[in-house]
Amino acid sequence: MVYSYPNSVFATTSAVDWVAWIMLGLFLGILLVGGIFWALARRELRETQMRMPETSWQPLPELNLPTQWLAVRSSNVAAVQQALGLANTQSCSWAEGFSVSDSQRLFIAPPMHGWILVVGPALPVPDNDIDQCFHFITQLSQQLGHVQYFNSNRVLGHHAWVRTQTGRVERAYAWAGETLWNQGMLSEDEKSLDMICHPYGETIVELDYRELDRLTDNTEKVRHLAARWSLDPASLTGKTHTVERGISGEIAAA
Repeated sequence: MVYSYPNSVFATTSAVDWVAWIMLGLFLGILLVGGIFWALARRELRETQMRMPETSWQPLPELNLPTQWLAVRSSNVAAVQQALGLANTQSCSWAEGFSVSDSQRLFIAPPMHGWILVVGPALPVPDNDIDQCFHFITQLSQQLGHVQYFNSNRVLGHHAWVRTQTGRVERAYAWAGETLWNQGMLSEDEKSLDMICHPYGETIVELDYRELDRLTDNTEKVRHLAARWSLDPASLTGKTHTVERGISGEIAAA
């Protein structure tokens, strides 16, 4: 028996075949265009990398540890320099900056882990003038935002730590033979480190030998507190970091 099919069946089959071929062509075209864009992007990336200078990395050298320093939450060295009003600036290495001895100079270190350290003898010291110290830190914080200050004088047993945000003191304590500054609630980090804070009016002559030992512990723990709040300069030596130079300059006299 011979079967015959209507012409409409063959026409429908032919149309389906054409649609399939068109869809396949579109799919292959999309793959081709995508491949071209991918190849162009890879070439542009390689050319960009070739144009960029090679980054050099090396461990930080031994640093002369400061007795007082600032930690500014920022990566903008120029903004820190402007806020400090440094003059006669010059580029210098970490080791050179941490060795600055001129009483009017400061060193602004390159950013590390989101923080900029400022060290140097030109920073105010609480036992010299606590009011000057307060105004210096809070005014700097008004311009830069989050600013911390630390002081750890092992010889005298004096110590201080201050944390400010946009000019507002969140926590501050300073001891120099007596409590010079005690503002804000004791932080959880201070509690965890078992740091002691004496009330206003209490002096060293009123303390017994056990409390004197705790004063020494306080001075040693300032760096541990700094490590929890921001950066401890003592922990930087030997760490691998990009070879960047900081800025040294003279600070205007108060």
